[in-house]
Amino acid sequence: MKDIARRIVVTAVATGISAVALGAAGAAFAQEGPRFLWGEGRARFLARPGGAPQPALSEAVTPDALPLWKGSFVFGGKTYNYTMVGTDPAAGSATTTIPVVVIPIRLIFASPVVVLSAGNPVCGGTEDPVSLALASPLFQPYAFAPGGTDVGTTQYIDAFQRANFWSEVSGGAPDYHVLLSPTVAPLQTALVPKSLGTTAPGPCASVGRLGFIYFDFLARAMIRRLQIPATSLPLFVTYNTFLTDLGGCCILGYHNVMAGGQTYAVADYSDAGLFDQPIEDIHAMSHELGEWLDDPFGVNPTPPWKAGQATRCQGNLEVGDPVTGTAFEATLGDVTYHPEDLVFLPWFARESPSSSVNGWYSFLDTFASPPDVCQ
Repeated sequence: MKDIARRIVVTAVATGISAVALGAAGAAFAQEGPRFLWGEGRARFLARPGGAPQPALSEAVTPDALPLWKGSFVFGGKTYNYTMVGTDPAAGSATTTIPVVVIPIRLIFASPVVVLSAGNPVCGGTEDPVSLALASPLFQPYAFAPGGTDVGTTQYIDAFQRANFWSEVSGGAPDYHVLLSPTVAPLQTALVPKSLGTTAPGPCASVGRLGFIYFDFLARAMIRRLQIPATSLPLFVTYNTFLTDLGGCCILGYHNVMAGGQTYAVADYSDAGLFDQPIEDIHAMSHELGEWLDDPFGVNPTPPWKAGQATRCQGNLEVGDPVTGTAFEATLGDVTYHPEDLVFLPWFARESPSSSVNGWYSFLDTFASPPDVCQ
């Protein structure tokens, strides 16, 4: 893998508005968003509407699970508590390294037989989705400078969190980091019955659709079979395959938690040209990793907001949902990736001015101000 680091010029290349998915706690879904160009559907991510209790949290704070820290903010006379991965930036410089078990998924669709595998080269390329993701700024050092401010030569999720808590990091915690240390599990193969999944032509490779409930059942079974500890994050990687639920296509990913505090994430590595906005390669993966970092159980509450894929009120700290489809270009070696913008805590907390980098409300400065409280 190449370790070339280049300075990024942060520029939004698209702004997306997609749909709130029907999540595990039950959320509404809507019909607007980045449009799927190879069939019916819109780009979206599973999301809870917010306000749900924190499942397994009491178990998750044990030494046998992820390192977590707690914080809070006050808005409208109400205190909103949150739990994030890593350590409190206000406590000073500390480096937290999280083992990530990357699990490539090979799906065999029936009638006609079509194989979509994260272990095979992408269409028109020589490297597979997992190798490409591991060589990307999600796991390799990259020089990030949003608005010209150097937040570090590091992984994107770490750069985001440093920028998120820039008032603390730039002062008393210059060496604060939350880093991801990946290993790759053996390729996992699953058969998809005709009744549970279909494929169709795409701009290059075929595009698969697979029921969310069936895939989540498979994912949980794989975690148990691979005996992944709760101290690690299992990251399932599919290729050109979108999950479906009552809202139809196209769910690009989600993150969730099992009993015992075992968190996990699912993300698709997709070809270019599938949507009318640059949702491709590591876009979904950056979305889910950022949300897992700041809301590992998917239920950190916030005052209700409405933006991006949330076309109805949503009340949790999901840092990717307000900017689904908003991407920037980051080139490592000879590959140009498209990570998603991620939203800072002050936007959800309605903090003005923002204490994040440059006084911004997201890594790409997508929002000029916090949102109105959604009614």
